[in-house]
Amino acid sequence: MPEELSPEMYRVVLESLPTGVYLVDRDRRILLWNSGAEKLTGYLRQEVIGRACRDDLLMHCDENQSCLCGAGCPLLQTMHDGHPRAAEVFLLHKDGQRVPVTVCAVPVRNEDGAIIGAVECFDKRTILPAADPILHKLSVEASLDELTGLPDHPATLARLRAYLDSYAATPVPFGVASIAVDTLSLLRHEDGRNAVNAVLYATGQTLANILGPNDMIGRWSEDRFLAVLTGCTVPSLLRAANLMKRLVHAAGVPWWGDRLSVTLSVGGTMVRPGDTPEELVGRADAALESNFPLLEDSVVVV
Repeated sequence: MPEELSPEMYRVVLESLPTGVYLVDRDRRILLWNSGAEKLTGYLRQEVIGRACRDDLLMHCDENQSCLCGAGCPLLQTMHDGHPRAAEVFLLHKDGQRVPVTVCAVPVRNEDGAIIGAVECFDKRTILPAADPILHKLSVEASLDELTGLPDHPATLARLRAYLDSYAATPVPFGVASIAVDTLSLLRHEDGRNAVNAVLYATGQTLANILGPNDMIGRWSEDRFLAVLTGCTVPSLLRAANLMKRLVHAAGVPWWGDRLSVTLSVGGTMVRPGDTPEELVGRADAALESNFPLLEDSVVVV
């Protein structure tokens, strides 16, 4: 006769899953927080057990920055009507970056069928899927920027050249976005270099979480990132630029009991036949440095 699993063994299995899982009671106090939740959010279980999930923890929002921790909370809605539901949201990582996840909430009932809590499962998702699988196979040795964990300037330039070589052979369009973090000098003056470093890290990681698997984001200079979005059009490049701005602004770097807000300026351009890296980045930079919104000649700025 097979040995029965004890409730404690079930708990051990649940806590070890790579998928994020947490359990709340009717007041949305967290009762269980598994290893997957720790990895995806940066919060250790001892930091969150006993706290309410709405207390400035994950701060779920949609891509329009609308907060879902009130009436829009999937857990709250599920406990209210008893219906499981799924949603695509962005959680706030402990380090300040936004992470796109798919969440699924299900009610927890007692032996009498009464709802006594809810469980939320969540996994990271890609929100800007790339259209060209060929580019994913490009092999460019990458050196990483120590601060952001993204490809540094030489690696980003090498990858951009590889995209251009692929475009010359197979002209699948792609766009390039020059992304500037606003008011870094003011932040450095008011809060110091460590605050700037924290903002750059959270911004870079948020941007990396937004892009698809065949896209590329790298650190281009002190206050700029460079992104390549494959298989896109001018409207989709503009949409991506606006999404970057919204989600980075919806992030918030924890800093001495407060959160540092971040804003971006983004300029972009579509690749053209015969482009060099310098020409391509030059057009994106020119769009970024314009003083008015522009959407003409395949150049966008927001």
